[in-house]
Amino acid sequence: MALTGKKKRFFDEYIIDRNGARAAAAAGYAPGSAKQRAYKLLHDEDVAAAVKEWDERQHEEKTAERNEVIEFLTEVMRGENEVENIPIFVGEGIQTFRKGLPSAKDRLKAAEMLGKYYGMFTDKTQIEGIEPVTIINDIPRRGDNVGKTD
Repeated sequence: MALTGKKKRFFDEYIIDRNGARAAAAAGYAPGSAKQRAYKLLHDEDVAAAVKEWDERQHEEKTAERNEVIEFLTEVMRGENEVENIPIFVGEGIQTFRKGLPSAKDRLKAAEMLGKYYGMFTDKTQIEGIEPVTIINDIPRRGDNVGKTD
């Protein structure tokens, strides 16, 4: 259900700084009861759902996905993006910066990270299967009648 009236104003104010009492007062509720009203509003089904949905949208927008990271590392490795601020000495103790291509060190690091992601540099062998593994212990123990004949 969409928020309307004071609930909508409360929501709009609340997401600014997550201060419920301030948001309730700004939405038009009595300042003396703003804290209690904020508690009730934050536990209201519609307001709580709106806040949760807003948080999820913000998280998705701010969080890089796996393919974005791989694409960025690939661009750095290939030297396709101007990403570095290179200091340029102008004179009299003054310097300026300009964008430039990634250094060889940064390109190598990006290649290393991509290689690790793709599992190219592992010394371990991973064995997968559905067959059960049986370990048989045929090593004689002390006290066994090994090598004795009757």
